[in-house]
Amino acid sequence: MTSTRWLAVAAALTTCLSAAACGSDTGTSSQPVGQGGAGGTVTLDYWTDKQGSEAAVAAFNAAHKDVQLKYVKVPAADLVKNLRNAHKAGDKATMPCIAQTDNRNGGQLLSEGVIKDITQEVGRNAAKFSPGGVEAVTLAKIAYGVPNKRDPLFSMYYKPIFEERGLKYPTTWEELIDIGKKHLKKDGVAVFNLAGEDPSTMMGLAWQAGARWYTIQGDAWKINFTDEASKWSADIMQQLLDNDLVEKISYAEYAAMMQEYDQGKIAMRQVSTWQLAGHQRNMKDSLGKWEAGPNLLVKGQSEPVSAADTGALVVPSLCKDTAKAAEAALWLATESKPVAAMADPVGGSGWYPAVTDPAPYLDAVLPKQLWGEHAEAGKQVIADSDNFASDWVYGPNSTAMYEELADKWGKAMNGEMKVADVLTHMQQWTVDDLKQKGVKVVG
Repeated sequence: MTSTRWLAVAAALTTCLSAAACGSDTGTSSQPVGQGGAGGTVTLDYWTDKQGSEAAVAAFNAAHKDVQLKYVKVPAADLVKNLRNAHKAGDKATMPCIAQTDNRNGGQLLSEGVIKDITQEVGRNAAKFSPGGVEAVTLAKIAYGVPNKRDPLFSMYYKPIFEERGLKYPTTWEELIDIGKKHLKKDGVAVFNLAGEDPSTMMGLAWQAGARWYTIQGDAWKINFTDEASKWSADIMQQLLDNDLVEKISYAEYAAMMQEYDQGKIAMRQVSTWQLAGHQRNMKDSLGKWEAGPNLLVKGQSEPVSAADTGALVVPSLCKDTAKAAEAALWLATESKPVAAMADPVGGSGWYPAVTDPAPYLDAVLPKQLWGEHAEAGKQVIADSDNFASDWVYGPNSTAMYEELADKWGKAMNGEMKVADVLTHMQQWTVDDLKQKGVKVVG
């Protein structure tokens, strides 16, 4: 990386103090993995716990001779912490060369120097990825990961609930609230479930509506949790809570939540493809009675958009061979065998791939038993949901921000504070936290 370019990056990611700290030396090559290895076989550890990864690794190893991957199961809850600890200790022996994370953590890991700038490698292969995929794992013009999963959002409805009441599926959040208040609440049916430990529905709704909580302005970060889009999102969530329209089952009680869906006590769910297999495995009485529909519109939108995190394969900066690791990550994210392994909803994770043309994998992610006669139409709903809201950026304290947001969201769910007050708190908390870290903030 040139010094001029690094200065520009450092200005935006002010927690990075040097090129070495951010793992940004560009000791990479354009030589494809498996071509001409002169020093014998290189084995690279791959940290993940995602179902299908072992099959993806097996496909890679069968296709390559001089580079082999070793699957190391690391729980997602521990992965980022373990990466940080190994980096802080300078422990090259235990540091993997590829790790599965997402853009919520990737930007912060980049700013801390834990993962490598792989802009060159990703840039050369940008045409292999879906529109917006590379942008989602890019910060200050630095690509810090290989996009390998996107989460198109759409709705899933329990059809009998609506048929029995002569109701059409809602198209907006306001319509959903109205249906819940007038038709479902009196019968003990919730519109959907919200978990007290997971603020992603509220955050995604603000994102979909146009909020951008972090933006880069010159050499500083601008923080804005209290714009009109965020306030609108908070109001929607508050109406759902105040009118007692939602279930409040923790995802830690997954079986209990699935039972509520199966018994027709919850009318719909905002989902992506990776969640469908769990519904299909855990449904009994309601199999074949669920139907997909578009993501609910937010105020002022003419078509629904998806707002959700993007999965990323990152290369730790202490990896013993970052060039081969980057190329291996690209292979895993774009070649048909590993992509199909991850898309498989039974043996894999039901992932919607971040490749240019995901159509060949749509049949694999369909929950044919769950949706029954509606499955084929559901495939088109999924394809139409591949419309992502752009320009969302996570800042250099995004992991800590989300943890604080989750804590306050739980209090709002319990009625201890208003959702709007959560946003006001997060505005001040995020600004203060960045300043304490020595990061320049404006506004």
